[in-house]
Amino acid sequence: MNQAVEFLYLSQEQVIAVGLDMAEVIEIIQEVFVLNQKAEVLLPDKVVLDLGEREKGRINAMPAYVGGGLNVCGIKWIPGFPKNPQRYGLPRANALIVLNDPDNGMPLAVMDGTWISAMRTGAVTGVGAKFLAAAGAETMGMIGCGVQSITQILAVSTVVPLKLVRLFDPKPEAAAKVRSLISEQTDLQVMICASPPEAVEGADVVVTATVADEPIVKRPWLKAGVLFAHVGSYQEEEYEAVECMDKIVVDDWHQVIHRGTPVLAKMYREGRISDQHIHGNLGEIVTGLKEGRERGSERIFFLPMGMGSEDVAVAQRVYQRAKAAGLGARLKLWDSPRYV
Repeated sequence: MNQAVEFLYLSQEQVIAVGLDMAEVIEIIQEVFVLNQKAEVLLPDKVVLDLGEREKGRINAMPAYVGGGLNVCGIKWIPGFPKNPQRYGLPRANALIVLNDPDNGMPLAVMDGTWISAMRTGAVTGVGAKFLAAAGAETMGMIGCGVQSITQILAVSTVVPLKLVRLFDPKPEAAAKVRSLISEQTDLQVMICASPPEAVEGADVVVTATVADEPIVKRPWLKAGVLFAHVGSYQEEEYEAVECMDKIVVDDWHQVIHRGTPVLAKMYREGRISDQHIHGNLGEIVTGLKEGRERGSERIFFLPMGMGSEDVAVAQRVYQRAKAAGLGARLKLWDSPRYV
């Protein structure tokens, strides 16, 4: 019997209005790592539509099925065009997420994924910091003050007793904007640094979230006991900064190698690291199969490549809350399918 099919459309404002906070997103992301480790997640390789990644931009397609209590299929379609702000006054990245019913394939929702993508990327670092940061970590060095820096700071400060955040960006106005936004949302002390070493030296947690493809962070700046989270897509540190680490942890080693651009993938291709240098995927640590931080003095490198399952899981929670709250617009796919 033919039936009309509708789906829910959610704008960015409506996605935000459902009220998910960072602590809840971290909880969702941790559950995704658990489900992934239990083989209850299907995660095809990320597809990259390269339109000239350096000169123009690229678009990533990130499909996934997330099982467990979520039981949803979806895909994030996210363009990244680094020159958008200067050329067009537009954000570097935007995203759409589509959710589908895994039993019949019908669309459930189409929503803005830009906010979700930023929140879940921060939350992945938050989960990493929960298991990998030293006890009593108080100082965070943040290199890069784009949109992502805000959710990185919010996520780390949710799971680590931070007191001070040091910011560096080559554009002082970008750092000033982040300081203002973080000061509005937290009680953290936030200082703007004039150079990368000023932000990094002595920091308990270091996060880089840039579009740099040249070393920024140097090995001598990284103290014993540091957690260094590399969030950007390219190379943000010299090789020696990775090679001095006691442990290297990733969200998914296969996805890192498949993407090919992060520093670990480059080092792998050049023979400077092998599979044996990777301590484990974060899911193995979350589920207790491998140890996270074992000593306060360990230097730990964490590289989260980003997985579509994370976006789909957060989008599913947004969808459920939006339905309950009556948010969004019902859009019709068809009254009756023309071809059956």
